[in-house]
Amino acid sequence: MGKTAEIRYRAIDRTLRNNPNGVSWQQLAEACYQSFVTLGWEDRQPPSRRTILEDIRTMRSGELGQSAPIEYLKGSGYRYEYRDFELNPEPLGFDDLLTLRNLVDWAEQLTYGQLPADFSDAIQRLARHLHTQVQRQVPSIKLDRPGGLDGRENMQPLHHAILSKTAVRITYQEYLSEQKEFTLSPFLLKEYNRRWFLVAYDHDAEQLWTFPLDRIITVEKLALTKFFDSPRLQPLNWLDPIIGVIRPPAEEAVEVTLLTTRLQACYFRTKPLHHSQQELTPVGTERPIFSLTIIPNPELEMQLLSFGAAVEVLTPARLREKIALQIKEAMNLYEVN
Repeated sequence: MGKTAEIRYRAIDRTLRNNPNGVSWQQLAEACYQSFVTLGWEDRQPPSRRTILEDIRTMRSGELGQSAPIEYLKGSGYRYEYRDFELNPEPLGFDDLLTLRNLVDWAEQLTYGQLPADFSDAIQRLARHLHTQVQRQVPSIKLDRPGGLDGRENMQPLHHAILSKTAVRITYQEYLSEQKEFTLSPFLLKEYNRRWFLVAYDHDAEQLWTFPLDRIITVEKLALTKFFDSPRLQPLNWLDPIIGVIRPPAEEAVEVTLLTTRLQACYFRTKPLHHSQQELTPVGTERPIFSLTIIPNPELEMQLLSFGAAVEVLTPARLREKIALQIKEAMNLYEVN
């Protein structure tokens, strides 16, 4: 079988499967031509009626390994008699499995090793089906990640609840506090600072909130509780004006201005603190000033404190005073007599 003929057979097969109600020979010829174009063979002409009819005869004959049940109906055109028929389905080869194996390695890195178990199992089943030995590859990418994460067993049930729009009841325990139960409509799993969080609507508090997965003890699906869904609930928009995952209730975004050193300004330009960041002074200024339109929260405070003397909060006054107080308290811990 020539390469051109093989491409035509595949194009005809694909077109018949995608059009169970029937197609004309002209449509089959056009599908073949589009396959030529995809391969960069724009100089080829669409196959003639004679070529298409000969291809159909060949496919029906069994010369390609199986007889294609192609029928012709007046007024409808050509179609497969059996809708689930596929001409010589192409199995995954050894290279395909290596690619899938590498995808698993990437996913494990990007999820800190919290890849759903059924993902890895599917790859191994494919390998056994093809009687091949796909050795586990040493990852070619290494991301910074903690040694272990609690709460990983909750990712899969929560993800399924998000996709199926199913309400859940969680048992939750804050640090140094008693366990509590929450009825939630889960919307989003978000990773921040090497930890996973659930963004969900709290049915009792009637608002969106975030729950660290490592503090969720149990997850129970509630088949009889209606999932709360409303156009006003936009989890990504809700998280937009903050750094991290903790959004103080009833707070609005304010302009935060920061005075920096020239060296720190280089880092801010290449790695902005927030997508709203703007540089207010010309490049080359001795003490550059940046602004953020943001809701101040604990994550922002931790970021600002981590810069030490390289960043000074100018406004708002409330945030400046809060940072100054924390610096004074830290200095008291290290005061030398």
